[in-house]
Amino acid sequence: MLEIPDFAPHAPVDAATAAAYEGLVPEEVLELWERYGYGSFGDGFVRVVDPHAYEARIGNLLGKMIGDGRAVPIMVTALADVVLWEPDRGVTGLLLRQRRAVGLGSRPRTLLQLTAKHGRAHLARAFDWAPYPEAVARLGAPAYDEVLAHLPERADEPAPALEALARRAALPTVEALLDRQGPILH
Repeated sequence: MLEIPDFAPHAPVDAATAAAYEGLVPEEVLELWERYGYGSFGDGFVRVVDPHAYEARIGNLLGKMIGDGRAVPIMVTALADVVLWEPDRGVTGLLLRQRRAVGLGSRPRTLLQLTAKHGRAHLARAFDWAPYPEAVARLGAPAYDEVLAHLPERADEPAPALEALARRAALPTVEALLDRQGPILH
């Protein structure tokens, strides 16, 4: 059984969503949804999200180019990174503010266990979360459906300074970032 000591629930995952993704995501994601539902963990940094809502808005912008199967959004970070399940690759993070993809383990359990065991140190290594604590101190902790992000005017704009981050609605911000800068091919 997955243990997430600091999980803050937001809402349950409805049975129709779980049924729709059965066979597309591993059993441990289904277990996560059944036991915890949607919510956040890792000091509020990682959010378990509705994959259908994200696929509907950003599915065509995810940039999966290699391997079989579709990329299913299962989590989003407070800095607008998207965590995907890819059946042939495992868990992938799209770090939108850095315009790069990172491998986060062959199974979702790896991300959850490392975050539970190492907390901030793991999140710093996996997601480069450095701006998050300072942004929270300046702007307050974002709600479950918010992110701390900057929307660049141009695709080639450098990564934002901490002062450029603002609290924004999560899904529209992720969509705008991917739309403006283009998919991160992976």
